[in-house]
Amino acid sequence: MKKWGRFILFILLAAAVAIQFYRPERNLEEGENPADMVNTLDVPQHLALKLEGSCYDCHSDHTEYPWYSQVAPVSWVLAKHIREGKLELNFSQFGNLERREMIGILTEICEVVEDGSMPLPGYLAMHKEAIFNEEEMQELCEWAEMEALKLLRD
Repeated sequence: MKKWGRFILFILLAAAVAIQFYRPERNLEEGENPADMVNTLDVPQHLALKLEGSCYDCHSDHTEYPWYSQVAPVSWVLAKHIREGKLELNFSQFGNLERREMIGILTEICEVVEDGSMPLPGYLAMHKEAIFNEEEMQELCEWAEMEALKLLRD
């Protein structure tokens, strides 16, 4: 019986090592992107930094990867979250959208931060700095509303 246990343990260990060789593509666009939201809209510097620190890892073309992102299967889960996040909203491509889409996104940004559905709880567990306090939430919503109104007038 001990032989089977060791054999199974060896197979599991070999599988854990083998999966490390399958690496998903990394989300690492380099350089300035003129279509990025912070380059397209009038975003105050401190609010831009908060958005970048709280949202851009999953919702842009550039992710800041933590050390544990190098370990499979965590790397696979992160890659899936990033793909899904960019499909929902990609801040890096914001300037390429139609005005009505931009206005909708600005409205939705406020809603998802206020209702606590974004940033995701799992992300916040590892990134405490991404939490929006009440003051930051209010400022974000006021800014988003102001920018949406500007887009409506233009």
